[in-house]
Amino acid sequence: SLIKSGKLDHAESLYRRIIHEIQTDEDGCDHARLAVSTLLLALLKQRMNDVKGTRSVFLNFFRTTVMEYPNDKECACSAKVLQAYALFEMKRGHGRKSLEIVERAVELDEDLRPVLAWKQFREVMKSAARDPAAAG
Repeated sequence: SLIKSGKLDHAESLYRRIIHEIQTDEDGCDHARLAVSTLLLALLKQRMNDVKGTRSVFLNFFRTTVMEYPNDKECACSAKVLQAYALFEMKRGHGRKSLEIVERAVELDEDLRPVLAWKQFREVMKSAARDPAAAG
């Protein structure tokens, strides 16, 4: 594979091309294919230690799926990408932002609700209840 052989830039350009093709498909957005490609690109950007680039990949997905297709109330594949994005932000110390993202993921897929019981999210919820104005 390109990644195992260290050709990360080439792998990135392929993922970006696939994502672009999916987003510009005249039949509309294929969320499942877009979700898989987004997760692969986000993992690649993390492997490249590109925090800004990883965040950008997640934000692009969020804009494309959640903002442009607000009527897709239940979309498990989009929810899983948002969950990955939430965990990415949690690892970087952005607890409140992470909680907001994972709550949106749960809105899209109720099966993810148990994630809210994870220790990291419980702690952010407790902290938010104590000090609603604090940023996290």
